[in-house]
Amino acid sequence: MGDGWSAPAGISVKRCWPAGSRPGPDATRTGITSEGATVPRTYELGGIGVVNATPLTASGEINLREYRRHVHWLADEGVRFLQPAAATGQMLQTTEGEYRRLLEATVDEVGDRVFVTAYSGRASTDETIRLTRLAKEIGAHAAFIIQPYFSRPDPEGIYLHYRAVAEAVDLPIVFYNNPDRAGVNLPIDIMERLVAESDRFVGLKQSDLNQLADSFLRLGSRIRVMAKSEKEILMGLALGAPGALTFAGNIVPGRLVQILDAWNRGDHDVARRLFYRILPLINIIHIEPVPAAVKHMLNRLGWDFGQPRLPSHPLSADHAQAVDRVLRELELM
Repeated sequence: MGDGWSAPAGISVKRCWPAGSRPGPDATRTGITSEGATVPRTYELGGIGVVNATPLTASGEINLREYRRHVHWLADEGVRFLQPAAATGQMLQTTEGEYRRLLEATVDEVGDRVFVTAYSGRASTDETIRLTRLAKEIGAHAAFIIQPYFSRPDPEGIYLHYRAVAEAVDLPIVFYNNPDRAGVNLPIDIMERLVAESDRFVGLKQSDLNQLADSFLRLGSRIRVMAKSEKEILMGLALGAPGALTFAGNIVPGRLVQILDAWNRGDHDVARRLFYRILPLINIIHIEPVPAAVKHMLNRLGWDFGQPRLPSHPLSADHAQAVDRVLRELELM
């Protein structure tokens, strides 16, 4: 193939960490609240991350054996951080007991190789604190917290929400601004205020592309900023992002790692070619609401991920054929 890509079996990038910097379970906690600490206050949010899909059995139970097998493979492919039980994992259709088991399995299986970011943001401040405490207890390295949704708090309410979580739980916090889902914006000036007051805040996933450049300008020297998803990976890297959090990483983690590595080497033309090569796959993930296409692709590639939980549903026959065409074009099946 003429796009600079080698087949997954031939990927040479298998490491997740630079030599000498592989973290233990508490690596990100050391020094986050003290000045002069050896670990950067921005916490090592970087590399390719994956919003994990959740495999289900035919009866609708979580298939932890398949989940463990998949996260182990992701770590082998060079993925640097994982986010279980979030969007691709249907967090709103996941019980707290299942949330706990998925976090425990992730930390147990690969927590010494990748960062585990717990999606603990909820509409209620009390519930966010409770789930963030649970994440710390299990051994997650950071909490990924969206602004309170549905109730549409004003900026002061958003500030008080994040401050309460930071004061209650000794765990690094990554802001997640998604105004489309939350119904309210997480203002940059509120994040600036929180970052100035506490070392607990270490990163931002900015889903509002209209605010992306300003987020880097105003926050990028103090916390690590990432763009919305893999579709914006080159935009984010050009602005200074240390990596990307992805849906497609469930399926083609090695290709995303190669894009990032090429960019970091200064081979920007190679990075662009690799990106455009997988763009059809990135686009078709959203042919129906996530995780339908992701699960279909994983199942077609030999994994056993089952079907989505309602109200999500399997792909229509026409959409399934379209997804299969993309997989064949990329020589994945």
